[in-house]
Amino acid sequence: MATKTSVKQITSWSFSRYSTYKTCPLKLKLGAIDRIQEPPNAAMKRGADIHMMAENYIKGKLRLLPKELKLFSDEFKRLKAKYKKGVLTDILVEDSWAFTAKWEQTTWNDWIKCWVRIKLDCAVIIKSGGLEVNDWKTGKFREESNDDYLEQLELYALGAFLMFPDLEEVHPKLKYLDHGITHPPEGVELIYKRSDIPKLKKAWEARVKPMLNDKIFAPKPNGLCKYCFYRKSNAADGGGQCKF
Repeated sequence: MATKTSVKQITSWSFSRYSTYKTCPLKLKLGAIDRIQEPPNAAMKRGADIHMMAENYIKGKLRLLPKELKLFSDEFKRLKAKYKKGVLTDILVEDSWAFTAKWEQTTWNDWIKCWVRIKLDCAVIIKSGGLEVNDWKTGKFREESNDDYLEQLELYALGAFLMFPDLEEVHPKLKYLDHGITHPPEGVELIYKRSDIPKLKKAWEARVKPMLNDKIFAPKPNGLCKYCFYRKSNAADGGGQCKF
């Protein structure tokens, strides 16, 4: 009699996992469940390096502003000055937030209860009860991806409210370092209120439900397949797990 094998499913998530699942469920399975790790490419390495530059400059470990951050020079100088004052309750740099399925705080390495992980680039108090959350982006800004950007900003806002009970407002922003673009653009404020928490929780629970319930992880052919590590034509380099 054949033994029944357990079906592996996604049990914890991040915005990155959710975004990958929307692009292609199979791609998420191959990386997150099967642990077939995609080797870092040049764009990924550059993004990681620039994030490190931003952190080190704000924290005063770099005296001069790297050229990669020049388009937001005033912003980074302001953040560096804020950090230098030593009031760390007013500024957070490279923080890690983790929550259970009941949206209660837990630790990043809680491999049993942790349900969602949020990696923060930088957050700064802008007024009493208000927090500006900044996410540094490298690469292109795509206007057609506005809905995806909005989802990410919503997750930052929800995480901030859960981390800091005294917050009344969250102003999340994406900063595209290569192009000097802020999203939402300067002059357009996207503000979340504490009263938005139930709505944000409900929205995210609905968004990730298909991913967490998936047992098939069907491939989803799309225009990004030609760049995918797992594409059929990439078998010689360690890929090739997908039929497309």
